[in-house]
Amino acid sequence: MPLESFFTRWRKAVRPLPRRTPSAALLAQRRKQRKLIERTAGVIVLLAAAWFVYSYLASAPDRARAEAALGVMKMSPGTYEQAIHHFDRAAQIWPEYAEAYLDRGIAEHNLNQAGPALVDLDRAVDLDPNLTRAYDERGQIYLDKGDPQKAIDELSESIRLHPTLESYSQRGVAYEKVGQHQKAIADFDAAISEFREAPYIYRARAGVKRKLGDQAGAAADDDKAQRIETGHAVEADVLRAP
Repeated sequence: MPLESFFTRWRKAVRPLPRRTPSAALLAQRRKQRKLIERTAGVIVLLAAAWFVYSYLASAPDRARAEAALGVMKMSPGTYEQAIHHFDRAAQIWPEYAEAYLDRGIAEHNLNQAGPALVDLDRAVDLDPNLTRAYDERGQIYLDKGDPQKAIDELSESIRLHPTLESYSQRGVAYEKVGQHQKAIADFDAAISEFREAPYIYRARAGVKRKLGDQAGAAADDDKAQRIETGHAVEADVLRAP
């Protein structure tokens, strides 16, 4: 005898019983019907619950990113605490979200909370070793804490992954602090090659050249910085003109 499908058996089990005085066999059949219906309903409820849980967990990355986006909107003086609240929620929703720890670390650093910031930045790097902004931020923290050698290590890793104007300029500052003036100048040169209109880099390079006795080079860098700053001021005046 071929095996009947589950749905065939279920239809037979739940079909209406004859309208007559129920016999013991009919009562037994009715009890079987009720049990089958209850079990089927239970399976449906379990499947629906499992699907809901799966869908909710699968949406965690999107919900975490949306929460973090709200935090980024609050990343300004006076609202860093609100930003941290959103990053807290993003990390709770999706504990593997490296950017949530990175952004929270940056906000904590801006609030002069170096300890918690380093913990969060370390976590971000553990989750995503290619997160260059985390190395930049840790380098800046170590500079602020008076540990330029650790800053050099962090910024060197950032530059290895993705060199930027800021990573070169900050490492140049760190090299200058440990007395490696030629390396500092080389980094300021690299920063300028990334963007030639940043006056503060020319000012920094001028300071190092002055320490090395290159007064002409220092004066040239100061002059270049002044011309950039003056040009920006003129542009601002033009934009403000009626």
